Amino acid sequence: MLELSTLFSNVKQLPVLPVLLLELMESFSNDDARVEDIAKKVAMDQSISAKVIRMANSTAYRRGKEVESIEQAVIRLGFNQVRSIVVAATLSNTFPEIEGFDKNKFWTDTFTTASIAKALAKHTKVNSETAFTCAMMHNIGELLLQILKPDECALIRMAVESGEPRLAAQRETFGFDYTQVGAELAKHWDFSAVFCDAIEQQLDPLSYDHPSEGAILIRLSVFASFAWGANLPPEMIVGRFPEPLVQAVHLNKDGLVDEFQSMIEEGQELGRLISS
Repeated sequence: MLELSTLFSNVKQLPVLPVLLLELMESFSNDDARVEDIAKKVAMDQSISAKVIRMANSTAYRRGKEVESIEQAVIRLGFNQVRSIVVAATLSNTFPEIEGFDKNKFWTDTFTTASIAKALAKHTKVNSETAFTCAMMHNIGELLLQILKPDECALIRMAVESGEPRLAAQRETFGFDYTQVGAELAKHWDFSAVFCDAIEQQLDPLSYDHPSEGAILIRLSVFASFAWGANLPPEMIVGRFPEPLVQAVHLNKDGLVDEFQSMIEEGQELGRLISS
């Protein structure tokens, strides 16, 4: 079995986060973060700027006529929404192409989960952009495993295709799973406890002494995304949300059924935009 610390021993193999993304992640806990400073830095990166403007003009975010600059996007959408879009765009740019791995599907699935988490958060007291960002990163451990251990991941893919659960296959192969890898990577990047705890606790948040609200929303969102993929109707999905998780974040389910299809479509659209 591979030790988790061994996976992280060769720091040169680990993805390096752009300074911009680190600053954005720190700004979640900094009430004095200046919108103008962030906008200027984003505008200096043409690739990220193009993705952010494209996303700001998508049906998920569009308000009125199209925006043409980061500054306009901030005015249109507000700092918090633009920040979460930039985090998503920058994070997707950080990881290289991986042979044999469908990165487009990965990001579309991730955005769908994040879009659901954001929508659910609006029915709780959890900040919706924080929930979106937590869910955006819930699966980063999977990406890192694909980069560092491609041969083993190819075998795991075969096992999953033959019916074995992904978690069981990863634990059998490595001795740990993608959530532990993701949490360790988030700590390596010096992300705040809000994000590290959400990634680490996502499989069973209520088993922790201090359950992460982000982790609970990830759990509910993953459940909803899988159920939608299995063609269950929204009424059944919302009705089957695990009650202990619903109560833990005081989720008000009123109106969720009506919103369900739009939150799925928003996530899928953002996934396509970020991959293109």
